[in-house]
Amino acid sequence: MKLGYQQGDRLAYWWIDNYVDVTSAQEPLTREAIARFFAWHRKSQLPEIAGLLQQAKAEVRQPVTPAMVEHFQDASQQLARRSYERAMPDMADLLLTLTPDQIARMEKKFADGNAKYRKKFLNPNPAERVDARFDKVMDYARLVYGDFSGEQEKQIRAALLPVVENAESRYAERVARQQEWLKMVRYVQATQPSRPQVMDLLRRFREYWQNPPARHAVSHDASNSAGIALTVAIANMTTPKQKAHAQDRFQKWIDDTNVLMREKAHAPVQSAAAN
Repeated sequence: MKLGYQQGDRLAYWWIDNYVDVTSAQEPLTREAIARFFAWHRKSQLPEIAGLLQQAKAEVRQPVTPAMVEHFQDASQQLARRSYERAMPDMADLLLTLTPDQIARMEKKFADGNAKYRKKFLNPNPAERVDARFDKVMDYARLVYGDFSGEQEKQIRAALLPVVENAESRYAERVARQQEWLKMVRYVQATQPSRPQVMDLLRRFREYWQNPPARHAVSHDASNSAGIALTVAIANMTTPKQKAHAQDRFQKWIDDTNVLMREKAHAPVQSAAAN
């Protein structure tokens, strides 16, 4: 966690550049915007994250309920909303500079990612779909709780079937969200509205993301409920040893977070051409 966060500004720039191929004119402003965001996040959100981790550590030995999972989910979403709000002015500035070629590159990246998603999670073979989702779920479960027995893994496979059944609808929602984003980005590029207008468009997109339209709302809610039920099932089948592993894991994340809060954010990394 600590190592990843310390490189977060570089990783964020790489991610943006991968999607739009940042130009030499866009690069300094993009790097500066990322540095500002991480400086704010380190000061404003890491303390809240540490608090949530502390709460999770205190509760991990107790029986887990859907309400407990929903609490952490809601808290995480609130953090994400504030992060998004903080980043919006700089996001608007970048969107106003995107070219048609950069938007086309973004669209291709979405298509490439969707093809990989379909291959992995929408395999025509039902057993392959289950295996792919099981592997992803177990990566997270083992990270928190450590190793699982064969019998526990069998129970998890059975519990994740409702998640697998919602794979098609989750994919449809994913594609619809991407298309909504591309529509907004193309509109900004073509009409060049004012910065406040672009920020308003970004707020609308955020609401679309978090409150999908009626045609996706039912499947979205079903998928979310299935994910919560799976999280509860895994937590409540763990042994005292696995719960102790989780407490130790949370404490290490808390320690990392406390170290990160004391560190200074990186200065914007200059391009090779500027050195």
